[in-house]
Amino acid sequence: MNATRDLVANYIRSWNEADPRRRRALIENVYAEHAVYTDPLAQARGRDAIDATVEAVQGMFPGHVFTLAGEVDAHHDLVRFHWHLTAAGADEPLVIGFDVAELDQGRIHRVHGFLDKVPMAA
Repeated sequence: MNATRDLVANYIRSWNEADPRRRRALIENVYAEHAVYTDPLAQARGRDAIDATVEAVQGMFPGHVFTLAGEVDAHHDLVRFHWHLTAAGADEPLVIGFDVAELDQGRIHRVHGFLDKVPMAA
């Protein structure tokens, strides 16, 4: 389970990493080569598209930080976790969601993202 927690921690780090090279290194370590990321607002196939999606989200929410919100729950090759997107210094998250990820050989193969709280402009 520790490896799965570490994978999720690096997944969250990848959404926060602003340096393109460091972010890409995280993405390479977290995602399988042909991984798919899907949420209600985006679908990305492959590491390049996932990287572009992360960069676009960072552009939409400058100064905001993703954090893990609660425990990581996993069984077999599945993992689920809740997360918050919060402005620096804010008490309440702007966006709340949870992701379910399918794993393949220790990397994320597919992410199914759900948004519980989204600002009206999104």
